[in-house]
Amino acid sequence: MFRKEPVRREDDGYRVDVDAAHRRVLADLLGQLRDSIIDSTDDDRFRRLFPVAYHQDPDHDVEYQRLMHGELLASRLDTVTNAVTLLQRDGDRDDMVLTATELDSLMRSLNDLRLVIGTLLDVQENDYDDPPGPDDPSFAHFQLYGYLGWLLEWVVQAQQDTLDDE
Repeated sequence: MFRKEPVRREDDGYRVDVDAAHRRVLADLLGQLRDSIIDSTDDDRFRRLFPVAYHQDPDHDVEYQRLMHGELLASRLDTVTNAVTLLQRDGDRDDMVLTATELDSLMRSLNDLRLVIGTLLDVQENDYDDPPGPDDPSFAHFQLYGYLGWLLEWVVQAQQDTLDDE
């Protein structure tokens, strides 16, 4: 079930009001993402997670990737692992309270998942003008892509509310 405000700022942190079944699915998907990244980071599906740094200079980019890829990989894996733990933490409750750091970890992981799905779908800016219908094989992926975008909007809004209050 979709909540009117699935993420909001409260005195004790950030309340994430996403039902337990959705959290379990998200944790499973993030676990699959983590496992896939561990297995192969040079897969084209991950090009947005490990982007080219120097488009005009392939030699510089090779050196950059050599120096930074391991650190970026470790950071992404750590963030995804933390997010999976957070999503599983409160069991069957339909809400959870996160610290700013925990919410940031969740946001980064959901965004990584959305980037990979968007890459698989080859999403372009105008793709929501004519989304696939229920009979299209990519329909479920587009629905998930949209759901993640919706959830991320609420995370960003909650974070913005905190900045506005400061």
